[in-house]
Amino acid sequence: MKRWREILWLLTGVGIFWARWLIEPKVVLKEGVRVKVSGFLSEEPAILNGRQKLKIGQFEFWQERYPEFHYQDMLEVVGKVKIKKEAKILGIDFKEYSLVEAEARKIPPRGRVWQRWASGLKQRFLEIFRQALISPYDGIVAGVVLGDKTLISREFSEKLRQTGTLHIMVASGMNIALISQGALKFFLLFFRRRTANLFLLFLIWFYSIMTGFSPPIVRAAILFSLVTIAKILGREAEGGRVLWLTGAIMFLWRPVFFFDVGFQLSFLATAGLIYLQPKIKEIGVKKNFLFLREENISSTLAAQLATLPILLNNFGQINLLSPVVNLAVLWVIPFLLQAGILAGILGLLWIKMSVLAFYLIFPLLFYLKQVIDLFAKWDFFDVFLPLKGWWWSIVYYLIIWKWVKKRSCSG
Repeated sequence: MKRWREILWLLTGVGIFWARWLIEPKVVLKEGVRVKVSGFLSEEPAILNGRQKLKIGQFEFWQERYPEFHYQDMLEVVGKVKIKKEAKILGIDFKEYSLVEAEARKIPPRGRVWQRWASGLKQRFLEIFRQALISPYDGIVAGVVLGDKTLISREFSEKLRQTGTLHIMVASGMNIALISQGALKFFLLFFRRRTANLFLLFLIWFYSIMTGFSPPIVRAAILFSLVTIAKILGREAEGGRVLWLTGAIMFLWRPVFFFDVGFQLSFLATAGLIYLQPKIKEIGVKKNFLFLREENISSTLAAQLATLPILLNNFGQINLLSPVVNLAVLWVIPFLLQAGILAGILGLLWIKMSVLAFYLIFPLLFYLKQVIDLFAKWDFFDVFLPLKGWWWSIVYYLIIWKWVKKRSCSG
């Protein structure tokens, strides 16, 4: 009976998503057509080879490194249409476009003062990091704290990609979790728990806007908001239900999130922590594999297993040493995140106070860089598996689902 209820919920969710997609306004264009597009930058630009990759809605285009553009800047761009990505899942058509020969200019924004203020604060933090640290350490702190890669060199970015650690330079659920823990303790010093949680909600969404409002950070913000609201109302929040409710809210709000690789990786990694990590630790207990009981190892393996099809479908390669490298560096991330935020706040008052704060954590920054440099040299652990198509991925996740259900029943 329970299994049929789960299937019914799944079919209902698919039906609602499909109906929501049908009423979503869509842009359908032919290649070679010259168009003018205006809108807010939907994410922080990526910097590569001295150029900026910009995105407005379904349109992606490249510009020279300067003048700089930033998340929530209002732009007007003219260029020729080229179809970048086409997908069809469950009868749903989706297209993303590139604009070639693009010419962009900033135009006066339409309101959203609080968003511009958050973006301005982010730029001030980046300037503080740039003044207080030398490269690539300024880029590492900016990536960990703000998910911003503008200060990361092409060479170091490639090393992060090779070692499977580029995700530490992306603002994600881990950032919000760590910030929430520290902020809640601080608020509780001055307010009652319910009021402290209300302030925490505001902080979560302000940080999300400040870091670029990318799909992974939006997912994390919604998830933690639901958990926080449950606490305010005195209700228990079960991890799996909250995760699926978060996904449903995001799909109903913007169905295109379904096709975003960043969201897919973030959602599935969280699902891995909720459903797979307990099973991996259970194997460690039953088989007496001590290493599987360790929190960092079990969480890393769970996230890797949950995201494997997405990585292979989109990037066609994996690094066999990636779990080892992640174990070696992830423990320093909470310290760098919290110290980086503190140093940024101190830098708003006086830049020399920020420099002093970074002196205290410089050994951790140096350690992180040395680990990345070392493992990036061992490129023979890169395995190319160009597995394209979704049928094998569906089979893979069905096997994982059966395994989780089987172990749950036997437990």
